[in-house]
Amino acid sequence: MVSQEPDQPNTDDSSIYTPTTTAESVTLDLVKDHASPSWVPSHGSTVIIRSISCGNVLTLLDGHIVLAPPSGRGSILWTCIETEGWFGFRSCVSAKFICHGSDGRLKCSAEQHDSWRHFTITPVPKGGYIMQMLDWWTLRPIVINVQNGLQMLGRTGNKLSEGIVWNFLESGAGNAELQEF
Repeated sequence: MVSQEPDQPNTDDSSIYTPTTTAESVTLDLVKDHASPSWVPSHGSTVIIRSISCGNVLTLLDGHIVLAPPSGRGSILWTCIETEGWFGFRSCVSAKFICHGSDGRLKCSAEQHDSWRHFTITPVPKGGYIMQMLDWWTLRPIVINVQNGLQMLGRTGNKLSEGIVWNFLESGAGNAELQEF
């Protein structure tokens, strides 16, 4: 760096500016934190779906839907689609919808938003939301099913109180950083 007198302008253009991000942060489009209990995603919004209890996010990882740190591998951006009052979430990478298999485990392989891809979003008194999916005529909350050390997810809960409590972050245009929660 060039040494300067106090009142002289900095004429050194050899400075290298490095980002202040760390491995614990992830660069995304402009993120607006809508973690308040009064915000749910709307049709066409791009969201990150975060578990309030652990801070991990809904992630498409190697073809599986898991809870993973936001700074990890995998796709964490989902486009919200609303049809006739039902919510659906389509991966921004694969363009497939979250659905479930016959075992109730979540996966991301559906081409369209119908029947086994429908979610409801129910507010809980302490803040956040429980997401539920149809199991024939029964709404079942999304719960954690650990498999091979991964936090796999399924619509296998029996009571609303068993469900994961979520909040939503909306991703928009521009550049910003989402710090690890």
